[in-house]
Amino acid sequence: MTNPMIMDGRTLAKSFAEKFKTEVSRLAESGVKPCLSVVMVGENPASKVFVRNKVRFCNRVGVKVSVLTKPASISESELLELIDLLNEDENVHGILVQLPLPDHIDPFKVMARIDPVKDVDGLTPVNLGRLAYGDEALAPCGAKAVMRLLERYGVDLEGQDVCIISNSVLVGKPLSVMMTNRFATVSLCHVKTRVLDEYTSRADVLISATGVPHLVKADMVKRGAVVVDVGISRLKGRIVGDVDFENVKELVSMITPVPGGVGPMTVAMVVENLLNALRLQRGG
Repeated sequence: MTNPMIMDGRTLAKSFAEKFKTEVSRLAESGVKPCLSVVMVGENPASKVFVRNKVRFCNRVGVKVSVLTKPASISESELLELIDLLNEDENVHGILVQLPLPDHIDPFKVMARIDPVKDVDGLTPVNLGRLAYGDEALAPCGAKAVMRLLERYGVDLEGQDVCIISNSVLVGKPLSVMMTNRFATVSLCHVKTRVLDEYTSRADVLISATGVPHLVKADMVKRGAVVVDVGISRLKGRIVGDVDFENVKELVSMITPVPGGVGPMTVAMVVENLLNALRLQRGG
């Protein structure tokens, strides 16, 4: 298989942007201006890039976004107080705390403090729990991005063997629930999984989100599989994913590139979640 379908996240994100722009304009006509507050703690270079991408996308679709940058020395209690203020602000419809946080701050406490109906990252215990019941309105953006790509390219998960290499709350765990809800048979793996290729080589759909460059080699992949690469890292000055793209693409039916695959859609899902959050706040 030498001509796989390249799952283009950039183009799909642009189509979502047009849809969101229309919805934001309609809301503006009724006097509602969707507003997202992004909290960034410290000067993590990767976090700055992620936040900049989110701000750019929000600006493109007409969403008001404010970035609250706090020093890495902020105390946990001060950060929780800031979240309380944002929870109470009726003009703020979505709250996103950019991860990672400094070591002295417990991310679970921070996520749990966010009002679930303003949780655009989908990481509060309440929204993660709702996933188990099939409520994906405010699902984690990375996991949702994978699902939207698979839907766009017509991948039916029912009865499929799926391998997810990621045990993170951002992607792996919620994605395993979302796929199980669609009657896929899911193997949830991670970088400590023994004999990883035993799981990957029989997967009809393979997703990797570890941040380990070229973890997934061609001899680990089933011929004709669908491969979704969520990982992103630098290797010899280049941005690469978890998958050895050039060699794996020769075997598979569909594959996402890095960059330009899941990343743009993850940013788009922030706005999808913001608009869903706004509907929930308005009783929709």
